[in-house]
Amino acid sequence: MARAQQPAATPPKGIVGMAFLKGIRISTFLFSGVLVYFAVHFFVGQQGVLSWHSYVQRADSLIAERDNLVKQRAELERKLARYQAGQVDSDYVEERAMSQLGLVGPNDITMTLPKAAAVAGPSASSQTPNP
Repeated sequence: MARAQQPAATPPKGIVGMAFLKGIRISTFLFSGVLVYFAVHFFVGQQGVLSWHSYVQRADSLIAERDNLVKQRAELERKLARYQAGQVDSDYVEERAMSQLGLVGPNDITMTLPKAAAVAGPSASSQTPNP
């Protein structure tokens, strides 16, 4: 008796469709994950929308600092112009040297003032009897 050959087992059409749907679910899940990742970083990330305000504040403070430094530089350049060769203001240089070095000119009159504590004398609260 010869057996009748049965056709090769083929999966039912519903099972093939399920594999296809499973692939679509995985790709949809991956796409959704990537989309959520970029959406979160768009709002909260280092260069996101929410951190933009802090960048604007930082830029404003840096601009204010730059303006202050520009003013300081202009003041220093103005002071430096006093010391340029041929334009030296001798009175200014002498005054600065005397005040910074504590020098006295030959025709200057100096007066020494007593210390404030010596003038006022010792206070009553500082005098305590020794036991």
